[in-house]
Amino acid sequence: MVTGFLALGIVAIIVGFIVIWVISFISVYLAARIISVSVPFLRVLVVTLIADIVSFIIVSAGSLFTSNLVISIIALIIGFIIALIIYKYLFNIDWTKTFIMLIIAGVIDLGILLILLLILVAVGYLALNSIFFGLQAVP
Repeated sequence: MVTGFLALGIVAIIVGFIVIWVISFISVYLAARIISVSVPFLRVLVVTLIADIVSFIIVSAGSLFTSNLVISIIALIIGFIIALIIYKYLFNIDWTKTFIMLIIAGVIDLGILLILLLILVAVGYLALNSIFFGLQAVP
């Protein structure tokens, strides 16, 4: 039997994965255009999905089975290397361009996530401000 909190957690993981997939797809597509790699739109979409699923499984396995920081960092490095291999062979480009593309995509990812964070903080501030604005101290 699935409880409400478990179902909510599963939905949150799925929605979070889809959001991260869209953000990483946009950043990889822009990074490929920046370094003059001509890759079709749908290929970027599918390859990014494959790379994200494989990286998600590796990083989750490294983080779920232990709380050791070193193992989590190793899982992140392995996930990056496997994503590098996936992009290299499915985009059919050389190692240098693949590495540069992923670094540029990472910078674009950070920029998009920073903008989303600022928007969420602003919305949260406005929501909390409107909730507490009506409260007054009792003399």
